[in-house]
Amino acid sequence: MEASASSSKGQMMDAGQDSGEEELRRSSRLRSTTEKMLAYQREEAHRKEKRLIHLYEQWKIQARKARELLKVDIPENQIATLIDTLEKANNDVMDLYMEIRDYIAPSDETEEKLFHVDACEAVTKDMVKIAYERIAGIDGEFDGETVKQHLRELLNRDYARSIYGSTVSLSSQNSIASMVAVKVADAAAELAARKVEYEMLLEEEKQCERIQQLEEQQKRDLAAQKNGLARLKAEKDIRAAQAKLNIYNQGGMQEADVARADYDIQKPLGSAPIHQSFHGPVTPSRSQSDASHLAQVVQDSIALNRLPMPEPSMFTGDPIQFIEWKASFISLIDRKNISSADKLYYLKRYVGGPARKTLDGIFYRNDDKAYNDAWVRLNHRYGQPFIVAFRERLPNWQKIQSRDAEGLRTFADFLHACQEDMPHVKGLEILNDCEENQKLVLKLPEWAASGP
Repeated sequence: MEASASSSKGQMMDAGQDSGEEELRRSSRLRSTTEKMLAYQREEAHRKEKRLIHLYEQWKIQARKARELLKVDIPENQIATLIDTLEKANNDVMDLYMEIRDYIAPSDETEEKLFHVDACEAVTKDMVKIAYERIAGIDGEFDGETVKQHLRELLNRDYARSIYGSTVSLSSQNSIASMVAVKVADAAAELAARKVEYEMLLEEEKQCERIQQLEEQQKRDLAAQKNGLARLKAEKDIRAAQAKLNIYNQGGMQEADVARADYDIQKPLGSAPIHQSFHGPVTPSRSQSDASHLAQVVQDSIALNRLPMPEPSMFTGDPIQFIEWKASFISLIDRKNISSADKLYYLKRYVGGPARKTLDGIFYRNDDKAYNDAWVRLNHRYGQPFIVAFRERLPNWQKIQSRDAEGLRTFADFLHACQEDMPHVKGLEILNDCEENQKLVLKLPEWAASGP
């Protein structure tokens, strides 16, 4: 039993000795930081540095604000709040700064930026000291000049100049630089856009000049063509007058010569003459009669050509005039052998007033259907003048006064127009009814309605 106990005790001692040696070997190994851990530490330090810079700038704002508030007479509770705010901002800056120093060495940029961080606590103590003296009333009653003198003395300290001075911070410089860069880029973009606009303007001016030159050339060509046409007409008139003179001078010419002269006058320029032969003797008296008749025909033809060309009147929406205007338009224009586009052009030319509004949208087309649609609209609106004229115009006609001769004449002309339209508009036949005649008589003056 003792042997077994001693053997087990020896085994336990050996095991303890082995474990101690293993622990010794394990603790003696040096641990090295991995690259991933180093990158994480750098990133964490950079984030804290940015946070520290932000807190430092906020503390500077609070310090300047506290200095301005201490220049005036403010309540004690506001001074106490100012002290707490300033001390809290100072503690946040210093705590984070010490944490960064314990964690990792700050970067050169942070060191340069926080060159005066150590002055943060000193400035805070100066401001808190002045605030406590204000609360304790050491200087007695508030004296603005004395307080300003104490605050002005703080500016003479070296560590306070960077805080109260007007030096622009590095972040402000970066911000201003970025703003300037943005403005430069905007100015460059605007300059490029203006250059493009200027180039396009020059190109438009050149194009307008070319168009103007083409239009002027076209006008010159058109004027030359018109002058050529006028010369041809003048030549035609000269030939006609010469032929007429020859006919007068040759009173004893034969009938064939008279017919040939008549044809020469009426044929267009450049056409080939047609020779006709006549047989049989012609008496001098008949030749003189034919020559006189031919001269009269030529004279009548020239006089007819000088008359103005007939054209339809302008239709402005009077339903009584629609039938007459429609007949003249169809006779003078619609029956001509021209295209539907030309007919639409003349229809647009001779329709105005309210009637023109009836055809809105039609003139954007130039086919047969558009021309037919235009007449459908006009016939539907003004093709029944009885409905428009009689049922609207006659009942609303004002009673004619006794001395209104012009009004009586206008009423008579209107009734005469209705009488002329009766064969074409069946609805106007109702005017022959006795009751309708009584209504018309009521519109007449008293002396005309009473009768003889």
